[in-house]
Amino acid sequence: MKLAFRNPDILQVLPFRDWLRNKMPNGSFGFVVEDLDLVIRWFGRNYGFDGRGAFMLIDLKFGNKGLDIAQEKTFGLIDALLRAADPDYERYFGFYLIQYSDDDWDEAEFKINFKCVTREQFVKFWSRQYISEAYFK
Repeated sequence: MKLAFRNPDILQVLPFRDWLRNKMPNGSFGFVVEDLDLVIRWFGRNYGFDGRGAFMLIDLKFGNKGLDIAQEKTFGLIDALLRAADPDYERYFGFYLIQYSDDDWDEAEFKINFKCVTREQFVKFWSRQYISEAYFK
């Protein structure tokens, strides 16, 4: 089977993704498959956690692109369930959309949940030094 190259500007061609598209129903029939870009986990003394640690979920978008409807619903469901399980932000620090302006992150400008951040804030974000409740959904 030859892989179909759909939306090369948006999606990588991956065999498992094509298999799912060709064999399973689409979203109008109630079946959605989404890629989550990153799961970040902090643990240990350097970050003030035990060995299990804490985590956040991240989806990355180039430019000003946001989540599509299926992603909003899917990631929103995951976020709501995790938030209900950890209402005091002890282990789960939320779902974030990060938009970047350049593939070279040394040159890129960034937004976190549609808010522009400085390079210093962006670097601190990864070490959980710049995560505030303003970013929690």
